[in-house]
Amino acid sequence: MTGVVKAVAGAVGGVGLAVTLGAGYLVVRGPFLGGPTLAPRALLATLGAFVVGVTVAAWGLTRYARL
Repeated sequence: MTGVVKAVAGAVGGVGLAVTLGAGYLVVRGPFLGGPTLAPRALLATLGAFVVGVTVAAWGLTRYARL
């Protein structure tokens, strides 16, 4: 059973990492990569997704490392 739990924790950490990377890209593409900047509400939502992604990635990857 530990193998299944470890796989789920790793998958949760991977999804959180993907959300973090995607949201981070959307935030920095305007000022640093020459793309359009996001509207204020979309930027706030993207920053919220970034924070949630970091939290989920940290939770999943620490659970993965403990098992």
